[in-house]
Formats: sequence, structure tokens, C-alpha cells
Amino acid sequence: MAFNFATVCMKDDPTTTPEDVVRLKFHLDKQRLIMHEGMQICRFVVFSDYDEQEFVDASGSWANDPNNNSPARFIKSQSLPEGVHPSFAVRDLFKNNLFGEHDKTMYCHPRCIPQELTHSIMFSTLPDRGNPAHTSYQLSDEDKKDIIQNSWSTLNLAVDWTNTEDTQFMPYFFQFNYEEHVELTKKMFDDEYLNKYETFMHFIEGEYDEFVLPMLPATVGKYYACNKEMNERLIEEYEESRELIEANWRGTGGEPESKYLYWDHDYRAMTKQTSMIYFDTTDGEIEDDYWASMRLL
Repeated sequence: MAFNFATVCMKDDPTTTPEDVVRLKFHLDKQRLIMHEGMQICRFVVFSDYDEQEFVDASGSWANDPNNNSPARFIKSQSLPEGVHPSFAVRDLFKNNLFGEHDKTMYCHPRCIPQELTHSIMFSTLPDRGNPAHTSYQLSDEDKKDIIQNSWSTLNLAVDWTNTEDTQFMPYFFQFNYEEHVELTKKMFDDEYLNKYETFMHFIEGEYDEFVLPMLPATVGKYYACNKEMNERLIEEYEESRELIEANWRGTGGEPESKYLYWDHDYRAMTKQTSMIYFDTTDGEIEDDYWASMRLL
């Protein structure tokens, strides 16, 4: 069983560019999440309708650095039917010619950036279909019973604690075991379902009826580049969820009483509860935000 770290970059998706993919890979390499001590520990896969050369052109140093032995695999994605939301391109993660049965597969939006101790998420083990015995997550007896009796598959999703999404779960990050969602995957490639839902996450929330394993609150976070007002709102939403967060503190360093963001603290920038940040670039690029470039990148 392999571990796949996958992202999707499509030409008709205004939220993704080859430069975003290059930045994501840079930060994965920086934290040694693809290669560690000379050994490949996960497979970094890019699903895209861009040519591979366009990613090389976006960062010549990635391809030309003789000291970089961190590989990337590119899989050509087909264009979606006209009128279908570009987020549905992630369906290729569920059906392709590279991944193997039961492969642990993580989807990450190209504009996400991993923070410290992302390893604990990446290398956790999900329940197998119908068998929760080998998962590294703490499940209730009732959940274990439901998985076994119903032969359920699992989706590991991030609950939207920010109250800024129009879905219950954040669409930027999720995990599953490959080839364990057969019926759901069939629907992903059926135009009837593609046209029925506004986005891929709306589809998941409308059609998936097996086991949802929620990530611990605020494991996945958000930051608005060049928009302090929206980031102040995130700080407030984090405080609203504080009781739940402290009750589910991940123990990855830092203090449970920390705020979500600190603008002028000597050594704190962001809560250690959050290991993956999605950058909203509606109001500016990530690199145009001086504080984020200095403290989060």
C-alpha cells in the first residue's frame, strides 16, 4: 500500500496555477514530506490539463537543481463537461491508472501550505472498508460497529470552523483509501450528478452516506492574503470554537490557549493546532502580503 499526496491544477480553475503547485511542492520538500533521509516516503502527484513543461517553466530551479531528488508525477486530466464546476476535476483522484487498491490518498488544494508537524496527518491510517481495526484514529464503539456492520468506507474531511464556506466541510483538503468508494466514484463520472451540484464538496455532502471521519477542529485553517479584516474575523471564529478546540487539542506543540493569529508577537504567528493553511487570494497574491510572507511562508 502506497501513500499518495495529490493536487489538481486545471486551466479553467481561476484558483489554481502552475506557480501554486510549485509553491506547494517547495513547502512539502522544505518539511521533508516527500523525501526523508534519501528515501521517498510519499508520492507527489499532480493531476492537470497543463503540460508538464509549464510547471517546469513556472520554476526552473525545481527541475534544474542537481541536489533535488524529490520526484513529482504528472497525470493528464481530461476537461470536464461544459458548465461543470472545475472543482469536480478532483474526481480523477478516485479513478486513475496510477494509484493502487487501498492506497492512502490525500488531496490538497495547490494554494494550501503545510505548517509544522503535518506528518501526523499525512501518515495517520484511516479505517479500511468494513474494518476499523488498524486505524490510528480514536473511534467510538458505535462508529466501529457501524463501519463493520455496514461495510462502510471512510472519508476524512475538515469541518468548516471558519464559517466562511457554503458547505459543512472545507473543500481544500481530504483523505480516503483508493478504490473503497465504488458507487460514489461512479456518480462522479455521471453527468446527471455533475450537473446537479454546484461544487464537488456539495456533491460529497449530498451523495456520500458512509462513514465521515472529521479532522480535529482547526487542523485545516485559512488565511486571506491582503485582507486583515477577514483575518480578524477568522480570529473571532477561532475564539467561538475555543472550547471545542481545547477539548480536542492535537498536542503538536504550542499552547492550547493561543489565539489563531498573532500580528506582533515575538515568536507566535499562528496556533499550532493548524497544520495546513488554505490561502484565499481574492484580494491579493500570497507574496504581496508582507506579514504572511514573513511569518507563514
